[in-house]
Parts: sequence; C-alpha cells; structure tokens
Amino acid sequence: MENGFPKINFSDSINSSSIKSFIHTLEDLCAQHPEAKTLVINISSPGGDVDVAIEMFHFLRNLDCEIQTVNTSYVNSAAVLIYLAGDVRICHSGSTFYIHSISKRLKGVYDVQSLLREAKEISANTDIVTTLLEQRTKKSRRYWKNLMSKGCILKADQAVKSGLASIIINN
Repeated sequence: MENGFPKINFSDSINSSSIKSFIHTLEDLCAQHPEAKTLVINISSPGGDVDVAIEMFHFLRNLDCEIQTVNTSYVNSAAVLIYLAGDVRICHSGSTFYIHSISKRLKGVYDVQSLLREAKEISANTDIVTTLLEQRTKKSRRYWKNLMSKGCILKADQAVKSGLASIIINN
C-alpha cells in the first residue's frame, strides 16, 4: 500500500507471459482491495511487444479505479503505453522515456506478401500508438510520429511539457 492505495510493480520486458502474470497479480490485488479507488503502478521497463502493450493499456483503462503510474527509473519503448494508461502519471526527476519507431523481429522465411503484411501491421500499430499518445497528452499525432522516427529519450521535464507525465517528484 502506498499512501493508503494498493501498489504493484512492473519491471519486466513486455511480452505475453509477463503481462499475463501482471494481469493475474492485478486481479488478485483488486480482489484484496475491492474498496480501493486508486491503484499505483510503479514501472521500470525496457519495453517489448507493442501488441501486448496496447492490450495492457486498454485493460488498465477499463479498471474501475483511478490509475497512478510512476516511472521509477526508465520507461522505454512499448512500456510507455502502460505508463500512458495512468490517470495521473508521475516520474522522478531522473526518470527517462525512450520513444522510437515500431519495429518487429522476424523469424523464418518470408515472401513479398508476408513482408507486406508485417509492414501493414507495423503501420497500423504506429497509428494506434500515435493516436493514444495524442489523446492522452498535449501533443499531436504528428509530433509523436516525428519523435518516434528520430528515436528520442525524453527527460522528466520534457515529458511533463509534452503531457506524457503529469508530475515530477524529487525523492
């Protein structure tokens, strides 16, 4: 419990296994604290699978309580989406956020059609991510798409200015 609110930590790579475990832990926490109006999620993650992160974003947004997400050190790549699900988004003065274009590690042999399908998926996910960023921050899809194309590390003050983070704490 933090400030009387249930608290959970996420400090793993984002993949179907880690998120399945995280959701199970969240469900247990919610069952233990059905009266909780706020849930605190501390995040320090290198990122991972964007499809799974999008799913987690929607799962968190559908919880019946306020979500406070806290960047305890670094929130990179797809982990930004989990952080973005917070109603209040807190970071420490030394916290960073890594924003970059979506990529996909391919295994196996691909023909032209298969590669085109993968490219369409990357494009669709880019649209989803930039739309979510636009809806939840002070900046446009174009702004976020530009940052993603460059690969950019945002410091805490830059994250607040863009609306990605709400508050910087210094402890």
